[in-house]
Amino acid sequence: MSQPPYHPAAVALQGVLTLANETEREVARQLGLNLTDYRALSALEQSEPTTVGNLAAKLGATAATTTAIINRLENHGYVERLRGGEDRRHVHISATAAASRDILHLMRPLMDATNQHIESLPAAHQGAVAEFLHTAQRLMQEHLHTLSTKDNA
Repeated sequence: MSQPPYHPAAVALQGVLTLANETEREVARQLGLNLTDYRALSALEQSEPTTVGNLAAKLGATAATTTAIINRLENHGYVERLRGGEDRRHVHISATAAASRDILHLMRPLMDATNQHIESLPAAHQGAVAEFLHTAQRLMQEHLHTLSTKDNA
């Protein structure tokens, strides 16, 4: 049975996704983290302070597992617990400035090179690249939702 022919851009996107996964593993390793902990840190780094329950839901993990992850990240200095002023039982979790700095240090060369390349393109091409990437992101989110819905059925 033969595979349908895919556009070279669709094939290239698959390659980018594979390299993104490999890059994510290497960044985690360089930070001294396992991949699960890095993914939690990345989610925290890209969001406002959140609760353990919200982070657990985002990660698809239990609250107990997420608490263990937070404890490990806190030991690395990458996460802090922020207690509510009026109700000290209410705790939010946030990535620290050290986490943001260390992640940026590892990702900056790629981000700078990507930005430089995109800015070197004609304006119309820049717009097409941005539109393609936004559409790819939306399609991936929809596909992920479809896959996770099948899991729960």
